[in-house]
Amino acid sequence: MSDLSLTMTLLVLLAAVMHAGWNVMVKIGNDTLLNMGLTMGLAGVIALPFLFVTAIPDPASWPYLLGSLLTHLGYYLFLVLAYRHGELSLVYPIARGSAPLLVAVSAWLLPPHEVLAGWQIAGVAAISFGILSLAAEKPLTGAHKWEPIVFGLLTGLCIMGYTLCDGLGIRHAGPAEAQQFGYIAWLFALDAPLLVAYCLWRRGIGPAMRYWGRGWKLGLAGGTLSAGAYGIAIFAMKSGAFAHVSALRETSVIFAALMSAYLLKERFRARRYASVSLVALGAVLLH
Repeated sequence: MSDLSLTMTLLVLLAAVMHAGWNVMVKIGNDTLLNMGLTMGLAGVIALPFLFVTAIPDPASWPYLLGSLLTHLGYYLFLVLAYRHGELSLVYPIARGSAPLLVAVSAWLLPPHEVLAGWQIAGVAAISFGILSLAAEKPLTGAHKWEPIVFGLLTGLCIMGYTLCDGLGIRHAGPAEAQQFGYIAWLFALDAPLLVAYCLWRRGIGPAMRYWGRGWKLGLAGGTLSAGAYGIAIFAMKSGAFAHVSALRETSVIFAALMSAYLLKERFRARRYASVSLVALGAVLLH
């Protein structure tokens, strides 16, 4: 796989900012599950018109599309559980910071066997240490101490799963860009109903619809950011190494840290700044 161009690198960095932004929007309010359902549901609505102006991806990509849909559902559920028990400034770096490490190892083990250079291995080590320092920030005793860490790492595992699925899916979608963009459009269009149906089942149709009716503007903004951010990342993986794209995208931990401190008013100790910065440094080294 070739290195990312400067333009694509800047676009992936923009996607990192966008991703951090929609996560902040999901954390706002008192029901993260319904916030997530609204955000991703509207991302699916945004994708619908693109189904008519793109081409159907090649059937070779469909198994990867299915794998992505399933791991995305796990990602949403574990992320909601992590946010329920922990602050965004703790959960987000663990979930997003563990993903490049997991993707890098998986991409090395699986075809086409993307091999890391020495300085990229140093990046993996930096990410690992940063995650461990975040996990050890508070005493792990009493109720709801392990949950943010465990659910955050499970979220990272799901991120690894859908990153590999979508990276392989976009490469098998067909030679035409219309098919590649079609893969992205179908992913969002099919992804939304699964999560929305789960939200309606868990919260009830009436309460969910009333909640979404009050917050649809924020959800629309979040859905737009989510669709744009991940669409850029998938397209970048068409030619860029999976670990490179994932690592560059996860620099969003820095943006999320700043947003959580200034928008959500979460306490952000100096030690946590150092931990998040180390995770981000590791992501840059991986790239």
